[in-house]
Amino acid sequence: MGQNLWQDYEATYRATLRDPRFLAWRDAGARRKAENIVRVCRGLDPFAAVEIGCGTGSVLRALEEMNFAREYFCIDLSPAAVGFARDSCPALRDRAAVAHADRLPLADGSFEVAILSHVIEHLEDPLAALREASRVARFVVVEVPTEKVLSNFVRTRILGRPYRSIREAGHVHFWSPSSIAAFLERDANLGIVRRHCDQLDESIDSGDFREHGTRPLLKRVLRNCLPRTIYSRLLTTHATFLCRPNGGSGARQGNVA
Repeated sequence: MGQNLWQDYEATYRATLRDPRFLAWRDAGARRKAENIVRVCRGLDPFAAVEIGCGTGSVLRALEEMNFAREYFCIDLSPAAVGFARDSCPALRDRAAVAHADRLPLADGSFEVAILSHVIEHLEDPLAALREASRVARFVVVEVPTEKVLSNFVRTRILGRPYRSIREAGHVHFWSPSSIAAFLERDANLGIVRRHCDQLDESIDSGDFREHGTRPLLKRVLRNCLPRTIYSRLLTTHATFLCRPNGGSGARQGNVA
């Protein structure tokens, strides 16, 4: 996607929305992200779900195909992205808004589930976004890439090179599998109900939809050969969490089977 996407979010979104390769890559990743959301939310029967930072709306389209909820709402900072989401998903036609993640135009406790899928790693103040999600929903789903792993330790500390995702995806926060859990529990005051580690596959694990060559192939070999616990310490995976706000405005208690 490139650095300019995050320097001029709206202008570059307008350009990439015309690129069929970008849209196909987003759709492939969205299906996997939706499956992760459904997996951690098993036992819930949400009437309404909101995705904060919806991008093209591809995750919500996949969730709608899976009958995850009965109503959907989406929020994004980009008017182009919100327009695309509205046009591509009839369920979002009148249920989409342009807004900042830390200032949601939504009432307290409006939703059963608020989803932040690959959002908080882009935000200067992820805690503000998590507080807003906790305000408007009974449960919060968070998914992030876990980039503080051995391969990136070598890259950043030994080779002195920055994280690839800074340039390719505009990431400003980086977590390990354990540090993201600690961040959610300690800093965001969220109780983790369920979690999942997704090892991905070579078609969707890159931050750059143009990537090809030996790197994805090497990841596939390691993915097939190494135990999950070792792989997740060596290479980037996606960590998905179902969380319940620990009190706070708008939070409501509930049970998960």
